Amino acid sequence: MCKKLFSINYKWRAFILLDLFFITFSSPLFSQTNKWSKEQMPNVDIEKQIEATKNFIIPIEFYNGFSGTYGELRGNHFHCGLDMRTGGVEGKKIFAADDGYVCRITVTPSGFGNMIMIAHPSGYKTIYGHVQRFAPKYQNYIREKQYKEESWYQEVNFNPDDFPVKRGELIAYSGNTGSSGGPHLHFEVRDQDGVPVNLQLSNTYKLKDQLKPTIRDVQFVGYYKIQDVGYTFDIKNNTSQKKYITKKVVKKNSKGKKYTVNQKVLVDAGDNIIKVPSNFYVAIDAYDMMEGSIGKLAIYKYEVFFDEELIFSFTAGNIPYRTGRYIASLLDNSLRLSKGRYYVKSLVEPGNELKDRIVSKNNGIIEIKDENKHKVLIRVRDIRGSKVEKHFDVKLDKGLCSDNNLATVSGEYMNWEKDNEYINQELKLSIPQGALYSSIHFKAEKVLSDKSDNSTSLWRIGDKNIPLHKSAIITLKVDIEDDKLLDKLVIAKQNKNSLSSVGGTINKLTKTITSEISSFGDYKIAIDTIPPTITFNFSNGYKLKGNTIRLTIKDNLSGIKRFRAEIDGHWVVAEYDAKTSSLIIPLNDAKIQRNKKHLLKVTLEDNRENRVVKERRFEW
Repeated sequence: MCKKLFSINYKWRAFILLDLFFITFSSPLFSQTNKWSKEQMPNVDIEKQIEATKNFIIPIEFYNGFSGTYGELRGNHFHCGLDMRTGGVEGKKIFAADDGYVCRITVTPSGFGNMIMIAHPSGYKTIYGHVQRFAPKYQNYIREKQYKEESWYQEVNFNPDDFPVKRGELIAYSGNTGSSGGPHLHFEVRDQDGVPVNLQLSNTYKLKDQLKPTIRDVQFVGYYKIQDVGYTFDIKNNTSQKKYITKKVVKKNSKGKKYTVNQKVLVDAGDNIIKVPSNFYVAIDAYDMMEGSIGKLAIYKYEVFFDEELIFSFTAGNIPYRTGRYIASLLDNSLRLSKGRYYVKSLVEPGNELKDRIVSKNNGIIEIKDENKHKVLIRVRDIRGSKVEKHFDVKLDKGLCSDNNLATVSGEYMNWEKDNEYINQELKLSIPQGALYSSIHFKAEKVLSDKSDNSTSLWRIGDKNIPLHKSAIITLKVDIEDDKLLDKLVIAKQNKNSLSSVGGTINKLTKTITSEISSFGDYKIAIDTIPPTITFNFSNGYKLKGNTIRLTIKDNLSGIKRFRAEIDGHWVVAEYDAKTSSLIIPLNDAKIQRNKKHLLKVTLEDNRENRVVKERRFEW
């Protein structure tokens, strides 16, 4: 029987490989072009990468372009794989990119969600993330383990002999699990050192890319230093301003007859002379496009020139997870918060460890000492070397350099190279070495706030425009008189009109609460005495027609800590989708009889031990 099954699989794999061969080499979406030289690929052993990935097939049955590519800016990390579109649907077949063995499977509510990892003989590993479900033999193994342990969460490592796979073998079905923004396959490749590699550099899939990148916006940001602390300020006469001119435009009517009208036309604001202070840097919002893809994809290289001299360049290459977090220093956090988009800034902070792929003069700061007109050139390139440029004329405006435009400097000095601590009678903040990218002047102050949301005084901790690389430790004095409420307290961050919990550990002797915070901002102590909520999608006694039960579960503040679902008194798998606040129970796996009446019992508990239990009868 084993031989028969192998024979069937072999024929099936051959069909799939022929199909993928046809897709890969006959589609207009594929090309042989690659313009980068070895010297332009930082931290890439390109020969080893080409050899290790040369046999890789596209790991999905229906290639529909990309929604994300390697190196995309994702706020607190670089995107380290290829997001393959699935036409907005789930359930597309996913295949092993090459021979190897399944070395790891995870089932979690965030991150990659349902993920399968394959180790290959080259030492490289491939990751297939956000999948809906695994191929039957893996799915059955995981289900049995979940029921045995009565735990939906799974992180399982395997030995080479447990689940060997062949190139083109079915391993999973595409989905939208974990921290996914829509149905797709996240495909990622890591080398022997665990560094995610960019398949587009080695041209593994020979993807066609003849579309040039787009520079959406350029901002000029004023900059000055007091001692070794840098400060920024907005330049109002900026490139984002729109300018229209009226010009005559020839049009045709329905009969094809030409006529002339006056029409307002938007012209490039870069044609204007930009007034700048004596010191400034440039921030660039740009993206790439690719045939067959609708997403705004990754720029591979950013460059800034001043009077034809290179001031700054950043080249992505292969980005280790260890250094990828330094993207927070590469991006302009102030522009990100105010405009909601990612701007790469030419300013190079001393604590930015992406310097191995940055070339800069004067740390990316442009200095003007005269009143002549100067030229700033912005250039971005995609992974194939296609480039687009924007030119700006800039001129010194001494008014922008006056003391009236400089913020009043106050606060406690903190050196980016050292551990730092701020203490007063009600607050203690510890910022570890390596958390700051530059030295700062730090302030913390209590601000007025209403307590209608059952919380305490609001603390403004530092400058929210300054990112942290590592979490800081905050301790607040509890100003709540009722000791019975101590176990219900959390530290929460105020986000406009909402609170988000960062947790906290209570010290009842000192009446303080301590937690980690990953960013500066507004924080307060909040009380969570409200249990989570459970909303059923069917009435009591309802006869279900489908094969799943979907519940909505929510918590008001501290977050859901644990959940449990039982049918007729027996534990059943309940899949938690955090992004949609859904709890999904697959009835086919619940080992219950058909055409019978059943009792579903769901228990939820939040992180402050507020608990809710709800029951619902159904027939299936």
